[in-house]
This record gives sequence, C-alpha cells and structure tokens, in this order.
Amino acid sequence: MESEFDIILNIYGDLICNLDHIKNSHLNMVKNLNKIKYLDNNYFDVKCDNELFKNYLNMFNDVNTYNELITNLETLKSFFEDKIKNICEHEWTYDLIDIDPDRAEQICYCVKCEVTKR
Repeated sequence: MESEFDIILNIYGDLICNLDHIKNSHLNMVKNLNKIKYLDNNYFDVKCDNELFKNYLNMFNDVNTYNELITNLETLKSFFEDKIKNICEHEWTYDLIDIDPDRAEQICYCVKCEVTKR
C-alpha cells in the first residue's frame, strides 16, 4: 500500500507536468494566433468557420483566464510543496472513545497529527 507521501509526490509530479504543458501550449497557440492574424487570406474566417474552433482560439487569447489558471495551479503547487516538506511520519495509537454512556468504540489515530485510520 502506498503512503500519503507517495501519493502526494505522484500528484505533485503530475501537476508540474500539466503546468509546464499548459505554459508551452499557450506559447505555441499565441504564436499560431499571430500567424493567423498576419495571414494574407481569409482561410480561417471562411474554411474554418466552426464555433468550437473559434472558442478554442479565443481561450488562448483571453489573458485573464490564462493568468487565473496559472495562478491557481501555482498556488496548488505551493500547497503540495508544503505538504511534501511537512508530511507526518505517523505514530499510530489505539484508544477508546465513548459513543454514548453505555458504549465505547476503538479508534486508531496518529498522536502527532491526529489523522485517524478507517
């Protein structure tokens, strides 16, 4: 079974790859949009008159949307970096908790961070 640390590292690695991919895709699409703008014909207005395609191109033209996405992903990246640095090496202990006056239930939890086992 993988630990929290292993899972967080996997998610973090995937996030880094996605962030790099989005940044590279954005740069490539901005270059393509400039090429379309300076093309000396109306090919993309007539032959590629498709709403999905236009929306796709506009997505890369909208700087606010792009900046918000990058900001959110960078914030998430910082969140995972903090988790990686501060992951708990659990010390599990068992305890009884009162459910009601006549009944108790055994739980298992980490004495350091208080995460419980299921």
